[in-house]
Amino acid sequence: MAILTKAQILAANDKKLIEVDLSGEGEWGGSVMVRVMSGTERDRFEGEFVNGNKTVDNVRAKLVAKCVCDADGNRLFGEDEIPQLGEKSAAVLDKLFAACMKHNRFTKEDVDELGKAS
Repeated sequence: MAILTKAQILAANDKKLIEVDLSGEGEWGGSVMVRVMSGTERDRFEGEFVNGNKTVDNVRAKLVAKCVCDADGNRLFGEDEIPQLGEKSAAVLDKLFAACMKHNRFTKEDVDELGKAS
């Protein structure tokens, strides 16, 4: 196995996109792309739920907004659009939330730990 250099690590394309089908009945009539967050983005997302902040308002919409993207990996939704996104179908948001969690390798232990953080 080759030992990577700093340049190789920093140049690696490690932000794979996946397609999530939302063409089912009561869904959005197509598919969307979901991206992997950067380490910094994930830390910021997790940081929203620590330091005594136990509020999970719009948690699904928040994660979906950070992960749903165009074919080039650019986010489709800004922070200011999270409330609007949160008004969409809970069933569809939950499907996307699950895809975002899996693609970003959140585990049940990660979620439990965020719930315990203070």
